[in-house]
Amino acid sequence: MSKEFGKYVRGGAPETKKFDMNAPLIKQRPFAMPFVWGFSYIRKFLHFGKLNKVRMKGVKPPYILLCNHNAFFDFYIMSAAISPNRGIFPAAVDDYIGREWGLRRLGAIPKRKYTADISLLRVCRKALKEKQIFGIYAEARYSLCGVTEVIPDAVGQLVKHQGVPVVTLTCRGHHIYDPFWGNHRKRWVHPVQADMVLAYTPEELKKASAEEISEKIKNLLYNDDFRWQSENHVKVSYKKRAEGLHKVLYQCPHCMTEFKMNSKNDKVFCEHCGKSWTLNYYGELEADDGKTEFKFATDWYKWEREQVKKEVLDGSYRFESQVDVNDLPNSKGFVHMGRGTLVHDMTGFHLKGVRDYDGEPFEMNIDAAGQYAVHVEYNYRFGNHRDCIDLNTLEDTWYVFPEHCDFSVTKVSLATEEIFNEIWRQRNEKRKTAKAEE
Repeated sequence: MSKEFGKYVRGGAPETKKFDMNAPLIKQRPFAMPFVWGFSYIRKFLHFGKLNKVRMKGVKPPYILLCNHNAFFDFYIMSAAISPNRGIFPAAVDDYIGREWGLRRLGAIPKRKYTADISLLRVCRKALKEKQIFGIYAEARYSLCGVTEVIPDAVGQLVKHQGVPVVTLTCRGHHIYDPFWGNHRKRWVHPVQADMVLAYTPEELKKASAEEISEKIKNLLYNDDFRWQSENHVKVSYKKRAEGLHKVLYQCPHCMTEFKMNSKNDKVFCEHCGKSWTLNYYGELEADDGKTEFKFATDWYKWEREQVKKEVLDGSYRFESQVDVNDLPNSKGFVHMGRGTLVHDMTGFHLKGVRDYDGEPFEMNIDAAGQYAVHVEYNYRFGNHRDCIDLNTLEDTWYVFPEHCDFSVTKVSLATEEIFNEIWRQRNEKRKTAKAEE
């Protein structure tokens, strides 16, 4: 691996062997589970973890477990919650770098983010047939700001026809402990909390529509970590607790300038107008001078979404940048492909470039109507600590690093979701109009 491109990134021709997405399912090894459960219970104990179970009496595998996703710490609480049972869980292909052998034997199956992979349904049915727990982190990524991210409506359709109970596990406090934007600097947070709820019995699933199931699951998995921290008076005294938060809060609500936010220690500030906010011990924002626009970072994040939505509705949204591109063919790591140009607009993602090793062109196009969300990274550890956008097809995973411009991958993420929503809103309206005219 080359230090030039980053850890687990090499130059040269790409690997011919790619991830085997259809490899046989491997049950979690019984001899390994006591270690997994033991370590998970220790982590739960150290954070005074509270697990509230609702309607769970008598619920045994097989069942589907749907979880929210704030941090890696989620896995410890989940393992403790389902013990002494084992589970099968999809995991993003980048999780397998350098550890595929172990992950597969712990019950993980590879998945490319935000792709319509029907093999997931096949694996789900096989796991349930073998009387196991099939787990899904419904957001398919860590929450960027501690509030539940988009959950696709297809979740309701997936679980309705499996004929097994549906359980939700909602973790709270994990984003505060290890925020996605926090440069992997963990805070001491206690207690943390999780709610494990039997959402549907098989009989209840038969009576409910897929839309009703999706809506209930979204409500059960909803979490706002900063609001939870404030309401439960969970104190975080870490001096640098706000560092990195500007990665999410990229637009100043005072002067409306984008991409000029920064953070240091317990403060978030705008380098354009000079206004600053302090993140207090209890997850609340306080303006150092003048009006406090948002008490919680999650409300600021939702406001940014509304600003992006306005650009989408008036058709003005467009992002174009020179980019550096890494390919992830398998668990050995990334291969540096070369540089090119990325355009993100109302039609989707369009990436073109030239490969370093042979001068041949490469290209990826992703239709906006089929991309309900996109995964982004802040200070990605396998990309020389740069922000990036993770683009996936059923065959490829490319990590794309914008260069030589002011940008926010958070805005790209929000725009992807709002463009998708607007496209399908318009299509559904046309269908309703066409039916009404028949």
